[in-house]
Amino acid sequence: MLEVIFWASLIFAIWTYLGYPLSLWLASFISSKQVVRREYLPNVTLIVTAYNEEKRITEKIENSLGLDYPRGRLEILIVSDGSTDRTEEIARGYADRGVRLLSIHGRHGKHYCQGRGTRAASADILVLTDATTFLKQDAVRNIVRNFADPRIGCVSGMDEAQSGESGQPGEGMYVRYEMLLRKLEGRVGSLVGVSGSFFAVRKELTDDWLDDMSSDFYLPIIAYIRGYRAALDTEAIGSYQVAQAPQKEFRRKVRTVVHGMAVLARFRQVLNPFNYGSFALQMFSHKLSRWLVPFYLIILLATNFILASRNEFYLVFLMAQLAFYGLAGLAFLIRPLAKLAFFRVPFYFLMVNLSILVAWVRFLNGKDYVLWEPTAR
Repeated sequence: MLEVIFWASLIFAIWTYLGYPLSLWLASFISSKQVVRREYLPNVTLIVTAYNEEKRITEKIENSLGLDYPRGRLEILIVSDGSTDRTEEIARGYADRGVRLLSIHGRHGKHYCQGRGTRAASADILVLTDATTFLKQDAVRNIVRNFADPRIGCVSGMDEAQSGESGQPGEGMYVRYEMLLRKLEGRVGSLVGVSGSFFAVRKELTDDWLDDMSSDFYLPIIAYIRGYRAALDTEAIGSYQVAQAPQKEFRRKVRTVVHGMAVLARFRQVLNPFNYGSFALQMFSHKLSRWLVPFYLIILLATNFILASRNEFYLVFLMAQLAFYGLAGLAFLIRPLAKLAFFRVPFYFLMVNLSILVAWVRFLNGKDYVLWEPTAR
């Protein structure tokens, strides 16, 4: 029985990070669903949520005004979540250039503000982005062209993480892995989640807005339930700086996972393969199984300790596990080591899974993280 538990934990962990993307890649040769992209220039509302972003809001607005999209068809809407600095004052200074400000009284959180922005938007295609994410000049034109295909309801932008010298080691690698998964999911079906910092959606899918849940996760689910697909456009690029302080990046990951768990708990019916087929398998593999990996690892290590005395394989495997975690521990204690490739993978892998464990505790204790603070970048 111990061996069964050991191998089951190992197989599920391998499936989550390697087996799932490999299965998507193989499935794409059997059944590939293309997106019909063509020049498409409908009216668009660009919704930017912000809280106390006086240091970056000017750059964000200038970035938005410089987008390669017909000016008469692009509405720029800044939604301020009760900012107490000069964010709103700066935004009002752009009124003569067509920038609208929606000032929310008091703190309500990012998702609440996005919802108020969708209600105030005048266009049928909405692009939601953060004040800390800067779009390539053709990003909106590229993301919107996907809606020329009537089957597309939601589109993810392509994340481009700028780590810099002091950024969190491994974050760029993690983002590239996530983008690979989204590419593969888009080829075989529908994305289970889109980029929270830059995505687009048909306004009709935002009618039943959930103020306290992550729109970048539940909107692709709603799109699928209503017969649409969610896609990724690799040429619609939004870039952002990785958080400089590892502690803040850790807290951001905890918050993100807690939000995701809340959404999946609410829409848990999509895990039923009898009703949702391959989408249910995608949801389990990309989300739920990813959040279960810390438990797979704990079980794997615990059973390996007991099995190590039985034969040489289990002993060698235990030594390999301990060495892996040892490298992560050294990188934690001697931070410069985390920038070296040999230490970076175990350090970041352990950090991500520790954040998921913390997220489980917070989620089960009812922590919701409705309000947010700008992450230092």
